[in-house]
Amino acid sequence: MRCFSAPVVFVMLCLCGCGCDLDASSDGSDRLMVMTYNVQNLFDAYVTGNEYPEYTPEEGWTADAYRRRLGRVAQAITQGHAMVPDIVLLQEIEHANVLQDLLREHLSARGFQWFAATAAKDSAIQVGIISRFPITDARTHSVQGNRPVLECEIDLGSEKLVVFAVHAKSRREGVAETEGQRIATSGVISRRTDELLRKHPWRPVLVAGDFNGSADSYLREGSSYQTALVPFDVLQAEDYAKNGSLLVSGGVPPRGIWYTWWLDRTQLLLSHADGSYWYQGIWETFDQILLSPAFFDSYGLEFHSGQVGVGQHLRDEKGHPNAWNVRTEAGYSDHLPVYVVLTGR
Repeated sequence: MRCFSAPVVFVMLCLCGCGCDLDASSDGSDRLMVMTYNVQNLFDAYVTGNEYPEYTPEEGWTADAYRRRLGRVAQAITQGHAMVPDIVLLQEIEHANVLQDLLREHLSARGFQWFAATAAKDSAIQVGIISRFPITDARTHSVQGNRPVLECEIDLGSEKLVVFAVHAKSRREGVAETEGQRIATSGVISRRTDELLRKHPWRPVLVAGDFNGSADSYLREGSSYQTALVPFDVLQAEDYAKNGSLLVSGGVPPRGIWYTWWLDRTQLLLSHADGSYWYQGIWETFDQILLSPAFFDSYGLEFHSGQVGVGQHLRDEKGHPNAWNVRTEAGYSDHLPVYVVLTGR
């Protein structure tokens, strides 16, 4: 694993007036809400050469269209101010400038002052993080042939939270054919988090984003080959972990295991969630928020619940994600936002 500090943009915005309370959650409680959201291609109106063709002036993409798109993304994040998160991990953004525009035009009034984003030159889309709490460190981890992973340290006042933002390889070229690339990404995360947790065993660490693989992908694929995410209790789990997989559980995780509420039956019943992405006629749980054991030690930040964005505007008439259509400027994203609520700061 190689870690680079250069291809990352890390900025504090001085856009928030004295009325913003950054020592409490959005609703004034002691909870912290973290959101991950694949926005489905957020591009500005400037041509830099990396854009997808449909996001160029020649194809009708304009500054006005971009501003309207920013408004829709902001609406998806705040859901009419019904549930405003404190930390948001975003996938499929063009670059850090779109985060700056998003905060300046829409979200600074909600307390968002900090952001960080990858800046991989060979990728048209990046991952980013926006936060109501100070981002005190940001770095990227390269993944050969894939998008980099963004690591940020966020100062919550009482403790520091380490967050990894992920957008793994898509399945477009075949599920089995591309699994090795997703394992390459999970392997980079595994090695870095192992290193981090050896030094600070009970530091709260969160890994989130679009994994392009469900929490139960290993079982869905008939346990026939290694996947990036593997249930911790399957027969070959230890071998898979040595080869880069992240081991996941729906129960209180022992050291070295990651909790995902997508495997927690109680949370699934409470959230009424089928999935976050509708893929080939099946609900998938590609959008993950993985939690280290520190969120279950009865000290500091503790896991409370998991949720999926339920705003009607985020879904179509069939209840599936209301995908963004660049031609008509309708819709929001082909993914639904996913949340965890943490308490006890």
